[in-house]
Amino acid sequence: INDFTMAISNKPDYAYAYNDRASAKQQLGDATGAMDDYNKALVLNSEMAFAYNNLGSLKRKKGDLKGAISSYSEAIHEKKDYYVAYNNRGSAKYDDGDYQGAIADFTKALELKPDYAFGFNNRAAAKYKLKDYKGSIEDCSKAIQINPEYGYAYMNRAIAKEMMRDVDGACADFKKAVQFGAEAAKNYAGDCK
Repeated sequence: INDFTMAISNKPDYAYAYNDRASAKQQLGDATGAMDDYNKALVLNSEMAFAYNNLGSLKRKKGDLKGAISSYSEAIHEKKDYYVAYNNRGSAKYDDGDYQGAIADFTKALELKPDYAFGFNNRAAAKYKLKDYKGSIEDCSKAIQINPEYGYAYMNRAIAKEMMRDVDGACADFKKAVQFGAEAAKNYAGDCK
């Protein structure tokens, strides 16, 4: 933080230093200081898509989902192919209960980056919320195909398989989920034979 502060004192209009100092403050738990610095960076350079994305993530963490969605939308406005911002906006929409909107954003992220395992897993979770268990399983399978050690994709697929009454398939996936670090899957895997 001191290095960024020194850079800012030497060059007060250094937007990137404000963004980077904001990220450092956020990691240290200073959400208010981070918010101030992200906003200052954007006043200095309103075309910094990643600063809008960072600001959106901070707002989402603070529970300001509408504000987060707005910031992610600004990031996308500045950089149309910003698949991470689409994914993050989809996650904020998911948290806000807008599962159709989340699916649309995850789908756009996947159009921009077809090998994005997180996007497939996130879209699977939104499909699950809409009771599209088959679609959820398909997306989890795609995430696993991209990253065979993606524990949370195994866990999400297992939960969807359970809803489809595929107990054996669910148990196999819960065990894989635990193997690949999805700690929450231990609660389910313990019930498997």
